[in-house]
Amino acid sequence: MPGRSFGPPGRQKRGQPSRLWYNQVMETAGQTYPLKVALIYGARPSGHYAAARAIAEFLPPSIIEPVFIDLSEVYPDFGPFVARTYLQVLHKTPALWNYVYDNDFVAFAASALRETVLPFSSQKLADLLIKKGVKAAISTQALSSLLITKNRRLAKVPLFSVLTDFCAHTYWPPKGVKAYFVPEKGAAAELRAKGAPHERIHLTGIPVRKEFTGEQPDKAAARRALGLLPGHFTVLITGGSRGLGDLLQAAVALKPLLGRVQAVVLCGNNRRLSRQAERAAAELKGVRFVNFTDSPADYYRAADLVVGKPGGVTLAETMAMSRPFIIYAPLPGQEARNTAFLCRHKLAEAAGSPAELEPLVRKYLHNPHLLAHASRALAEHARPHAARDIAGAVIKALTGGNGGL
Repeated sequence: MPGRSFGPPGRQKRGQPSRLWYNQVMETAGQTYPLKVALIYGARPSGHYAAARAIAEFLPPSIIEPVFIDLSEVYPDFGPFVARTYLQVLHKTPALWNYVYDNDFVAFAASALRETVLPFSSQKLADLLIKKGVKAAISTQALSSLLITKNRRLAKVPLFSVLTDFCAHTYWPPKGVKAYFVPEKGAAAELRAKGAPHERIHLTGIPVRKEFTGEQPDKAAARRALGLLPGHFTVLITGGSRGLGDLLQAAVALKPLLGRVQAVVLCGNNRRLSRQAERAAAELKGVRFVNFTDSPADYYRAADLVVGKPGGVTLAETMAMSRPFIIYAPLPGQEARNTAFLCRHKLAEAAGSPAELEPLVRKYLHNPHLLAHASRALAEHARPHAARDIAGAVIKALTGGNGGL
């Protein structure tokens, strides 16, 4: 049932299984360890990849050998086609993507395609998983879950599906999944409505890497470590791993506040944004543009306020750090649904344009009590140990610990 608590029993160090539990696992009859477990994601960098890495950090190497599978490498022509189509639809007819994203009629019309095309398309993934000797799969993306459930050769491979948004869209498979790990009760209800067995749905949160958990240095120390002014109100602007959204204009909008405020813009792997930033840097003293970083937690630690696209992993990271969040430039589809979740629970305010951003930042700058209230609200919804709990549940299911799931 949603809300069940997962993780190895007994006292243990943070993120580590107990010695007794470990010995019981290693003595399980009929198993050869470590078990090879695939962690399948859409592409990298991405939130799906970050979630897969987060789970892998909590898989003991003597029990589980993670095998990372990048779908964009398995299907090299498919990934760029989908990405190009998605961006074109967003640019020309964004409302169309919202319609297609979670529309029951469209999903019904696509079901015949699933039954004919996916079993054929899944053969390549099945060949790879069998060749690598994979014994189970953890999927952080809906397509890989669908591909596995549609392939007969993978029918005996336990599949664990990890949702990385605060919603369960139509394309998550309702059957053939050993366990679903979901971020909140609404997503669990959506899966049940689509036919997923309630006993296989587990409320864990969205997995984030270890660097977002545990004790954190104070903001001033974090800023000094990054070469930022330790006493300045700091705004982190992020467009996710791909640096999407009008981030440069967001930084420009804060120009009237620079001097009292400093900003950091995470550009991800958006090379165009990086080039634009180089040209604008001279006019934006107090704004630092950062190309793709593998340690984003360093910048969250330094921030008073986070501004960005409401991707599921970005939100989970923000919640884990208890940083107030301003919704900016959400993409249609899953991010629009994540925005609805935030607004429904009064966890964030939205800036619909760069012009709306500056007054919101100014409000938090001059009202520390509002900043503290927003921080507490996000902290109350945080599930920073989701990756640990998911890893523990997977290990129990594969080794028979406590009867499995």
